[in-house]
Formats: sequence, structure tokens, C-alpha cells
Amino acid sequence: MVLRLPAAICSAAFITACCTAILVCGSAAAESGIASVYAYSGSKTASGERASPGGLTAAHRTLPFGTKVHVTNKRNGQSVVVRINDRGPFVRGRVIDVTPAAARALGFSGLAPVTLESRSGIASLGAGASSFGWGGGTASFASLKADPARVLPKD
Repeated sequence: MVLRLPAAICSAAFITACCTAILVCGSAAAESGIASVYAYSGSKTASGERASPGGLTAAHRTLPFGTKVHVTNKRNGQSVVVRINDRGPFVRGRVIDVTPAAARALGFSGLAPVTLESRSGIASLGAGASSFGWGGGTASFASLKADPARVLPKD
């Protein structure tokens, strides 16, 4: 009994610390890195839909398809919400590929330092790809049409 008490106290402290971290951090985590512009007009994305350079969509290595991500350009503070519908980028240091329309909303062409924050509630962002598995989300494209991505005004 004496040996089990310290283990029980340690377990309770660990559980309390984890719950506190979840409450303090919330459900949305941030990821930072380099964004690039991509568009394969008319070709199919990894999710199966047609690529549209004029849409506010993006490619991410691990987030489920349909996840809405708030992308903020660190250089100018401009931000946009994009929907993940493709896989990539496959270049070290890059965290997201955005369409030309999303890049215009963010005020860049080429490459830009960005911060990503998940908005969908179906996934959270992590520091590395190892914390996520490859695969699609459960959101239907019909529900995404009802709630399209939008451009956010600069704060």
C-alpha cells in the first residue's frame, strides 16, 4: 500500500497537468513555416476534386481533407481561411501550398513566412508530420459548399 501511494499521487499530478494544458492551450494549435503558391488548373487534387487556382484552397501534408485553416502572413499580418483539399508541399521547410487566389489575399507571390491555425475542429496542428497519419477527413464536400472559405480583414 505504501508503494502504491506515490504512484497514485504522481498519476493524479500528471493527469491534472495534462488537463490544465488542454484548457490553457485550447483546441487550436499553431504551426509556422513557409507557404508557397501552387496551382494545377483543372487537374485532380489528392481529395479527388478539380484544382481551381481561383479557389481558397490549399495543400497540407497531414491535415484531413476539408479542414479549414487560418493562414496569416507574418510579414504583413494579412490572413485568409483556406480549405485543405490536396497533399503537399513536399519541400523541406514549407508547411502549406496555397492557390494563387489565397496568395493574393495574403499579399504575396512565391514564398512567404506564415502561421497556420486549424479552424475546423476536426484536426489540430502539430510541430511535426510524425504526430499525424496520412489520410482524408470525414467532412463531406456538400457541407463545405454550405460554409465556403472566406477572406478575413486585416486586424
